[in-house]
Amino acid sequence: MSDPATIAAHLQRLRQGAGAGERARTDAELDRHLREARAKRRMLGGMRLNLTPMIDVTFLLLVFFVCTTKALDKEGLLRADLSERGGAMPADALALDEPPLRVELRREDARTRVQVLAPMPQPEDAEELGFLLASRRYGPENPAGIFAADHPIELAPSADAPWEDTVAAFNAITRAGYTRVSFARPR
Repeated sequence: MSDPATIAAHLQRLRQGAGAGERARTDAELDRHLREARAKRRMLGGMRLNLTPMIDVTFLLLVFFVCTTKALDKEGLLRADLSERGGAMPADALALDEPPLRVELRREDARTRVQVLAPMPQPEDAEELGFLLASRRYGPENPAGIFAADHPIELAPSADAPWEDTVAAFNAITRAGYTRVSFARPR
């Protein structure tokens, strides 16, 4: 092992830029070398900007925003009910279903009043409701109709409407050729 004086001499030579086989530089040579390095750096355009930390921060921000963005909100609009429809999707995947035609049954003056919430003549009873809806159903026999056979229809009986009148209205709607009839609560 070398003595401490030899180690100190080697460290001094390394500080001054001398390698193992080089001679030690004098202070004047070191000053001249540093001045030349500074002048060379100035001529090349000054200091260089290290972009690595800036790129790291940019990617961290990107990852943060990707992880915190809620993309599931928009997916609720996409139509993905192929098994229920039994066929191909419509041309416009964001097209919403048509609003249902609402038929309300109310008890007034000891009789059940039928009201169709649409701009059309109002029927007096369930039988007239069936004729009215049959005349408005679109098909080969009625190309001027406005509702397809699978157009949704909501039947909304009031709490005091008799069950017999509700069943009669339901049967009239299905006899008119409509296939998507559902019950709804009155407003």
